[in-house]
Amino acid sequence: MRQTAIDLYSGCGGMSAGAAIAIPDLEIKWALDIDRNATTTFKKAHPEGLVDCCDVSLVSATDVIERAGIEKIDWFFAGPTCQAVSTMGVFHLDDPRNALFVHFIRLLDGFTAAGRRPQRVVMENVPGVVYGKNLIIVKELFKLFEDRGYHVFADVVNMADYGLPQLRNRFILIATVDPVRATFPKPTHAAEAGRGLPRYVTVAEAIGDLSAPVSRDGKASTALPAAPTEFQRFVADTNGEIENHWCNTLTDLNRKRISKVPQGGSWKDITPELLPDRFRRVRLTDYATLYGRLHEASPAYTISAGFGNVTSGCFTHPLQDRPLSVREGARLQGFPDSFEFSGPRGMQYRQVGNAVPPFFMTKLIPHLLNGTEGVKARITMDALADGKKLPPMVKRFTGKKNDSERARDGYGGGTYWPAGWGEPIAADAVAANGYRLNDIPLRYRRRDEWRVSRDQFHDQDIVKVYEEQLAAAGFGPVVAVPLLKEGKVDAIDRAVVQIIATLSAEGGAFDVDVPVRYLRARIKLLHEKLVESNAPRLPAIQSLEDDEIVRFGSGGSRVRFARLVFEESGLITGSDNRGPHLVLQVASKLPEENVDGAKNRVAAG
Repeated sequence: MRQTAIDLYSGCGGMSAGAAIAIPDLEIKWALDIDRNATTTFKKAHPEGLVDCCDVSLVSATDVIERAGIEKIDWFFAGPTCQAVSTMGVFHLDDPRNALFVHFIRLLDGFTAAGRRPQRVVMENVPGVVYGKNLIIVKELFKLFEDRGYHVFADVVNMADYGLPQLRNRFILIATVDPVRATFPKPTHAAEAGRGLPRYVTVAEAIGDLSAPVSRDGKASTALPAAPTEFQRFVADTNGEIENHWCNTLTDLNRKRISKVPQGGSWKDITPELLPDRFRRVRLTDYATLYGRLHEASPAYTISAGFGNVTSGCFTHPLQDRPLSVREGARLQGFPDSFEFSGPRGMQYRQVGNAVPPFFMTKLIPHLLNGTEGVKARITMDALADGKKLPPMVKRFTGKKNDSERARDGYGGGTYWPAGWGEPIAADAVAANGYRLNDIPLRYRRRDEWRVSRDQFHDQDIVKVYEEQLAAAGFGPVVAVPLLKEGKVDAIDRAVVQIIATLSAEGGAFDVDVPVRYLRARIKLLHEKLVESNAPRLPAIQSLEDDEIVRFGSGGSRVRFARLVFEESGLITGSDNRGPHLVLQVASKLPEENVDGAKNRVAAG
């Protein structure tokens, strides 16, 4: 029987593409992403599958099973959007984008309840998910998987170790029903010679045959060398005709800027009169890749969604004064040339940069299937439970090549004195001034205030939802609120506000067991905003029993008990809404310990 897979937050389908190459008869049954162009690309690659383009909060497992004809799920791939945990932002655990983790577990539970328990789960995210407070998310994911009977382990892997021509570090989590070794594949490449492995695959090896100028139609011809490497054979899987070989157009000024940058160089090779003023305020140790030019003899830096913009990273072609083309980025991401991207050029760049490299998946999937000897995973339940810090997850790349006259090769080769800044200042003097040329006050974008300003609630929308529910609220042993995405209010936030309004209309005191940390956080934040907006009849809330219980109303009156969980199907009499619901289950008293059945329906924060 053919193995089957589903792909949540699929993007253009990098995980599925690699898995389908590793398992030739793999059947991709269903995928979901909110990006229309990405889902069009996915559908082109997997025409037999059902591909949904919508908000995940609108989808229920039972409905997916029926529409996609899913009889079993061997593989569940998922790549939740990473902005809320990226190292480029603040560690803000209550960011509503972390709800993507909630919906992932919600759907996992829904498939399991319907008799389609996924046998293997592969989740990908940025390394930032293991840093600082974000590690709470990882710990909760581990606990939730183990509570559901899965064997779970994870690590941050550098995909260059497996032959990808790119320094791409990513968090990979594996959960399996059957016990497997908690290992990842052994590396096939090394940063330096002398370990018995070939050195990292270089930019030249990956895109050297795409030397023809880019064209308006994105078409080009290629020719492999007489003795192609493994990676070259993998990506060049057509007859030499390729698509998507086009790039963004540069302004004359930006073309003049990058013309000054040698291979491996950056903005520091551009004279001040050509640079934006902001570069007079940066630190020498920061932004070492802006306006950067790739070096043929090194792997690429991380290919991001914005790799078509030479001003935002090391995305300039090593030999030509232009950005990387979409196809060149796809090569560096380990996509075969036969994989075509749909949509406007800018959306193609985004699809490529956000994808999980298929080439890496062709290394991971066989390892998980065959149980071959590998490298022990560094993130396990035992490692998370002992209270110690995790070991350093990312190794610095020390083999950087730089052809700048002011630079040197190796680690730190990007911190050289910028062109046109006059005579270099002594290192200790620069260090004393925070590695800056002058003492203009720094702006700290990572402070909580900056991220919180991006997480403002839309006051009127929330108050309107509250007041409408307050007027219409009914109450019973089960209060089921469908997850609906309307206007600017997040679907889970809308449901939480409606639950708060329902309890306000009922009155009295309730101790509500809220097993989902994310839901507890949103309840508090939404309640605060409603208080600020003078919402009527709003009860006070407080946390009890290590924050597991949220008390609504005064404890002086008779206290009733309830549990707040997710359910997959409609529970409201007369409603034809078959989507997911947030459900308040009223009970005579709270159980002494979590009920397993209910516990298995909750999701991670």
